[in-house]
Amino acid sequence: MRIPGIRTALTAIAAGLIGTASAMAAPAQTTLQVFYAYPNNYKPVLERIAGEFEAAHPDIRISFWTPASSYDTATPQVLRGALTGQVPDVFFTGLNYLRVLKDQDLLVPLDGFVKTQAEWEAMGYRDAMLAMGSLGSEVYALPFAISMPVLYVNEDLVRRAGLAVDTLPKDWRGLAEVGAKIAALDPTYVGFFFAYDASGNWGLQQLVNSAGGEMGTPDGCGLRFDEKPGQWTFETLEMFHKLGMPAYSQDQVRAAFAAGTVGIYAASTSQIARMEKAAAGKFGFRILPYPLPSEASRLPAGGSVAAITTRDPALRKAAFEFLTFATGPVSATHVATYTGYMPGNQKALDDPELLGPIYVKARNNQPGLTSLAIGTGWYNWGGANGVKIVDVIQEATNSVAAGRESASQALPALANEVRRLLAGCAR
Repeated sequence: MRIPGIRTALTAIAAGLIGTASAMAAPAQTTLQVFYAYPNNYKPVLERIAGEFEAAHPDIRISFWTPASSYDTATPQVLRGALTGQVPDVFFTGLNYLRVLKDQDLLVPLDGFVKTQAEWEAMGYRDAMLAMGSLGSEVYALPFAISMPVLYVNEDLVRRAGLAVDTLPKDWRGLAEVGAKIAALDPTYVGFFFAYDASGNWGLQQLVNSAGGEMGTPDGCGLRFDEKPGQWTFETLEMFHKLGMPAYSQDQVRAAFAAGTVGIYAASTSQIARMEKAAAGKFGFRILPYPLPSEASRLPAGGSVAAITTRDPALRKAAFEFLTFATGPVSATHVATYTGYMPGNQKALDDPELLGPIYVKARNNQPGLTSLAIGTGWYNWGGANGVKIVDVIQEATNSVAAGRESASQALPALANEVRRLLAGCAR
């Protein structure tokens, strides 16, 4: 989506920030080492944010590490680096890895910089957004890029299958059956795809939460995905395969959707801006709400939060300056316009010179923004095996979605393995 005049407004605001650089800037020659994942999503916007930050804070330089391919590879890299003291000063991590990082004493609490909720709100951080970067009563990270699950729909392919987008089924089986009709039109078409391979088991958790269930207990030390909602989830993945969903990766399907050969794609709002650009003048493109099968449905918020991980107390003030700049209203506007992630700063949404009502009212933004009302956290496993558990769950998810195992085979074995890995997890 293009917002008239927004580039001009942002340029003016950025210039104003430069002219009013904080007198509290860090000492000369301060360099912050910054690490993030998903360069295809974040590299352009983070480089712009870093450039504007350095212009406004000439005594602080941002040095980016080579980005990781995903949150699932970034976190183990930081954990390994901690053994030899090689950790970044600022880490843009997935919401689901905060507990693992905190348990390894790698996160600096942010409450030491901001004392009251009123101060946070004055900076644009509402309670719901702060909660995404909090563990217990302490804030450990600030929201950088927030996503919610939605449906991407190629209107042209749906019409070719004899259907109308506005009357598509609102349940998963119905959508997968529509996908089968689309796939039958041409062997090169992918009729339906569910992003089961999303980082951090996010795809699996979407289904579990939407059915009213939980991945695990609040402390991260007990599992609950083997309950009825989890059973339904694995049966749904099995059904997707039986109705023709291919065992592709998200990267493959994103490219195919942009080329106009995917009918219905269940994924993150993070690609909306990119897909709008790809579809322009080529095919009709719509975002529809994620199916909700239960009155107790909730959906996990995904995306990235920014945390201070430096071991050097002298760098923490500069790191906090960068955190608040990178998640502030101007940077949040860059994130929303460069990608499809939703801003974590309320000021970006409220200010008509930034995103304002044009963004909020845009048709393709509505489903994701509306779903925030039933948003819940991206689950964090506790204990020493938290990262390993994510990998084990993903292997089982992939196996069922690809038809290598049935739901009835995979779920009991997975539950037993996760219980074993959670043994000794502190409660």
